[in-house]
Amino acid sequence: MKLGFRDFYYLDADYVDNLLGYIEGFIEEEVSKLEREESTAQGKAKAMGFAEATKDSRSGKEFTRRGKITPEIKFKRVIDYLIANDLDQRDTFDEELWEMIVQEEEILEVRGSLRFTQIYDLVKDAKYIGSVGSGLGVISDEEVETVTSMLDKVKEVQEKNGISIRIKTRDSFYNFVAYLNEKHLMKDQIEIVGNDFKMLCKVERLLPQGEEMKLFDLEEIEKKYSNREQRRKNKSAQLPAEFNESVEGPAAVVLPIAIYR
Repeated sequence: MKLGFRDFYYLDADYVDNLLGYIEGFIEEEVSKLEREESTAQGKAKAMGFAEATKDSRSGKEFTRRGKITPEIKFKRVIDYLIANDLDQRDTFDEELWEMIVQEEEILEVRGSLRFTQIYDLVKDAKYIGSVGSGLGVISDEEVETVTSMLDKVKEVQEKNGISIRIKTRDSFYNFVAYLNEKHLMKDQIEIVGNDFKMLCKVERLLPQGEEMKLFDLEEIEKKYSNREQRRKNKSAQLPAEFNESVEGPAAVVLPIAIYR
């Protein structure tokens, strides 16, 4: 038996609310139009599972369901409607499918492997190595503090603009890039890594084949982690390669609505 249960790792409840309001409004308008057109009393059209009241025609009794409607339930209503209206659910693409399906403003369900950017791993590794190295006397406490302070501020920039994550489909050729809002995380960030995740998303920007996009604004990072004097002294210094991570098209930058399994 399929229950349709989803284990959520990320859920933008605000966006789901907006989608649900739009969908229910659209359905109500269609139902009203249908009722006006009907000349016989054969019962009211039901709004695609969104109605909360039902009626027993034999006894004339009406039943109303009550209770809190959670974001997860609202999401189920949204995606049930989208699937009923031909939501594209893909785990692989070819050139024809990509050009036909992946369009700006389009809502898709993409299935694939997720990983955070290299800078996220660098932050974790630097803190670990810094604490261990300091304890062993390999590097000074001052060096540890400098590195971890810089990386913390980089992470602040990352989280302010969204935590970037990359999604690769089974074909390993087409890429999706999403920027997660930390407040919508349903689990620890470290858990949202691995294979076989699904993401409901809205396409915001397309990156043609061969075009490259930097995942971070390096100027903002430099301003964040150093003052004017430090920038003057270190203007010739190169940031680690992790800071220059980019994605190459064909790719799409998407607005993440939910990530689940």
